[in-house]
Amino acid sequence: MEFAFSLVILAVYLIIKKYGKNIKPRAVHFTYKIKDGINIDDLVLTDKQLLIYNYLSKKSYTYDIDIIKDLNTTKVIINNLYEKGVIEKMSYKKLDKKEIIILAVLFLLLILSAFLINYFVLVRVNLRYIGIFIFIAFYAFIGLNLVNYFMHIEIELLKRIIVFASSGFFVFILIFYIFGGRPFLHAEEYSNLIEVNEESFVEDINTVDIDTLPIVDKSYGAKLGSLKLGEYPGIGSEFQPGDYSDIIYHGKQYLVAPLEYRGFFKWSSNNDVGTPGYILIDKVTSETTLVNLRETSGEGMKFVPSAFFSQDLQRHAYYNGLNKYRLENIFFEIDEEGNPYYVMQYSLPTIFINGGDKINKIAVVNAMNGEVNIYEPTEVPSWVESVYPNGLIFEHLNYWGSLQDGWLNSVFAQRGVLQTSTGTRVIMNEGELFYFTGLTSAGNDESTVGFVYANMRTKETRLFRFSGATEDAAMNKALTLIPQNNISTSFPIPLNVQDTPTYFILIKGEDGRILRYVFIKIQDLEFYTIAEVSKADAYNRYLVKLNEDDDTVATEVTGVIDSISSYVVEGNTVYWIEVDNNLYMINVANFTSEQMQYFISKDVGDSIDLFVVDYTVVDFGE
Repeated sequence: MEFAFSLVILAVYLIIKKYGKNIKPRAVHFTYKIKDGINIDDLVLTDKQLLIYNYLSKKSYTYDIDIIKDLNTTKVIINNLYEKGVIEKMSYKKLDKKEIIILAVLFLLLILSAFLINYFVLVRVNLRYIGIFIFIAFYAFIGLNLVNYFMHIEIELLKRIIVFASSGFFVFILIFYIFGGRPFLHAEEYSNLIEVNEESFVEDINTVDIDTLPIVDKSYGAKLGSLKLGEYPGIGSEFQPGDYSDIIYHGKQYLVAPLEYRGFFKWSSNNDVGTPGYILIDKVTSETTLVNLRETSGEGMKFVPSAFFSQDLQRHAYYNGLNKYRLENIFFEIDEEGNPYYVMQYSLPTIFINGGDKINKIAVVNAMNGEVNIYEPTEVPSWVESVYPNGLIFEHLNYWGSLQDGWLNSVFAQRGVLQTSTGTRVIMNEGELFYFTGLTSAGNDESTVGFVYANMRTKETRLFRFSGATEDAAMNKALTLIPQNNISTSFPIPLNVQDTPTYFILIKGEDGRILRYVFIKIQDLEFYTIAEVSKADAYNRYLVKLNEDDDTVATEVTGVIDSISSYVVEGNTVYWIEVDNNLYMINVANFTSEQMQYFISKDVGDSIDLFVVDYTVVDFGE
């Protein structure tokens, strides 16, 4: 933004420089005085010239327009005196006491206006950023015009001041950006902005737990939140859900979004109590709750991004010690007691002057009372998940992937250059949240060279290097599985299913409703299962298919049947069979009629031969 603004200023300057000479200047008036060391007896002057000489002798300096008016003379006669060396032009007018006081008051007002304007634009007070220089230059230009208004600086001198100052400023901007810390000069430092550790996907990513696999992404969550808000028309008319954040709350995955004002007038009528609260969505069950803090505590959230003036969240943080950092992102979170907070991520450049931004401070702002606590990234409270923004992490990943062999290689040969894929999703593994994205070669084809998990709290980044289909390719494949228009997919979730890298994808209708559940093999898009009933149904079918493809996936169990029970879930009959004190699940939909005849022929006390994956039966013995 600042760079674009600087380029606009530079372009305007070049245009004025090129075409300004063709613009007809306004009338210019000079200030004159008697030249020092002049002896009147040595001069031959006309009566008019002598009159002007005597007039100026009584004054320290006078405008030519005043001379013409008071003496009823012309500018030609004044110029004749100037050419004879009797009088000289002054570079500027000297100020009297009254003018000095007026100018001082105006400068004071100018400084106060700068503080007022900054209240709205929030310039970073840090010489690492160009914004502060543009802000100062803007007010220096206004100050120069104020001085010129009173002192009437000679036009040629004023031109020189403006040309030298503006040229110097634009040269400074170019140097600041070109040499301040760009990748082509600091490739090694940029490639080391993030540490990437290679690990084994099969060994280091837990096997999927189908019961905790989320079915709600942010787009689906936004629809659920809007539906929930529609149940409260009094709230929905004044407030709307803000951006959703991924959190772990009481050990489970949730989406949470604050209720924000619907404009200035809604804020002005509610700013004394704040917004009602937030929307909480269980990502696994899709259960949606509107938490109304104004009902439970009598006080709402006053400090939010959609508020104005002193309650505006960014302005509030700026004036509480965060005016020299770049705000990277804002996330809404709740602690374990359900209290609302905004987590604000601030960065500073780390490479030379203005390159290589890294998260430097985390501001945790109480949305109800505005209390601001500032932490180092490694010292945030345990309930805070969003310490590092995905945009900055993926930017660092792209530097790491492209600059390992230098900047020239990243532009021309591109040997070994990697880049992140087009999308991302938050996933949970081992009780922590990670940003997930794929890595592709510089050609950006439909295959990956691996996947990356980046910890949202610690920035710990894992690379799982293996070939497979990109997320986009898998999503496109899923769309071909049902012949229906106006459908879309969720962004894939990468899973470890019995040591098989797998995508879990939802196919959704135009209204956001889930139409199908898909499990698809990352390394073979033709290997998939799809189900309409539930994710468990699709998962069980996937396990069966894995066993058919590789019979080492399942474990053989032989024993005596202790008990058999059954129930119907979403139209499918499911049996639970107890063998040697262990329970196993049999989903009728996963088996042929011949296989089920084998099972139905068995009764309690009979011996049975099963092939199971975890507790799911995927095949029967002979």
